[in-house]
Amino acid sequence: GIRSSLQYLVDVGIVEIAGGLVAFAHDLIQQHVYENIDLSQRRDLHFNISLFLGLKSSMNSTSIQAISSIENGFKNLYISESKTAEGPVLSERSLLSIAADHINHAGPDFILELSQRKLFATWNLIVGKEMSVRSNFGCALHYYEQGILFIGNGVWIDDGVISNHQLCLDLYEGASNASLAMRNHKLVDYYTSVIFQNVRFERSIPAWIILMTSLESFGKHKEIVDKGIRLIRRLDIDVPPSPPGPRELVESMAATTRLASGFRVEQIRKVQSRGRHVRNVFQLFIRTIVATFSLSSPYLPCLSFVMMQYSLQNEFYGIETSVAFANFAYFNIVMNRITLEDNIGLLSR
Repeated sequence: GIRSSLQYLVDVGIVEIAGGLVAFAHDLIQQHVYENIDLSQRRDLHFNISLFLGLKSSMNSTSIQAISSIENGFKNLYISESKTAEGPVLSERSLLSIAADHINHAGPDFILELSQRKLFATWNLIVGKEMSVRSNFGCALHYYEQGILFIGNGVWIDDGVISNHQLCLDLYEGASNASLAMRNHKLVDYYTSVIFQNVRFERSIPAWIILMTSLESFGKHKEIVDKGIRLIRRLDIDVPPSPPGPRELVESMAATTRLASGFRVEQIRKVQSRGRHVRNVFQLFIRTIVATFSLSSPYLPCLSFVMMQYSLQNEFYGIETSVAFANFAYFNIVMNRITLEDNIGLLSR
């Protein structure tokens, strides 16, 4: 075996031995050896290393079939910290990222079994999320894209064993967010468009928010307002299709005032979130309202009133809704002042 040749390799300076680990003495030596390995053998090598590292986790051949969600995948892929007498060697995240790197070098074409392709896509998703947390968005995008390559196209429909739909959505949303952080609108537009094609409207709202945020960074406020109004109306929320006039604004403010009068301040303060969907709708409102402010659009007061009504109707009050309540108070003061000045003008005549 190789053990009998190790000392010779150490003596001639090809490898080094430290703490029970064998490593090439220089990166160029490692690169030369690597490049002279046959491609198929090289892929086998990466695949076997990846599986070996995977066995360091609680993942095994039976649990691969048992993954039903990304959350379950997180639990099953959790790799405990490796330690020696001298201390920790690799954390669970670094082990998983190394495993993902090796399987990515093997490539999706090398992996024929669908369950394994989904498993390795999940590894890339987890490492991509970890890179995003560290604000390393270039690396995050790389892992999300590798995961997408493993999962392939046309697999958004669940097969009854593993939730392809959620896995695909998480990978494409991750890629969209990483592209947004890198200010790559072309990629944001591409990844969100795939989501729009494959996900029902309610679940696509986070992707719409990502797209609108990307448009905002490039000053495309009119496009944001047009999209925002159309999306809010799609949610069956009563927003006029064209900018409202003064009479419509007064009527909308009156309706909002009547609705708000049924709540005491203490009630509003105690209201809690009714779920992720409601929060997503408020983010949609906020992106659109900010764009109307930038354009000085007549939609600004109208959307603020409608957002406040939606907040009260859904019994939700939080930092997301403060914009609507503040705008309502401001426009209430402005309109009352205009009414007062009109009345003073009439009396002076």
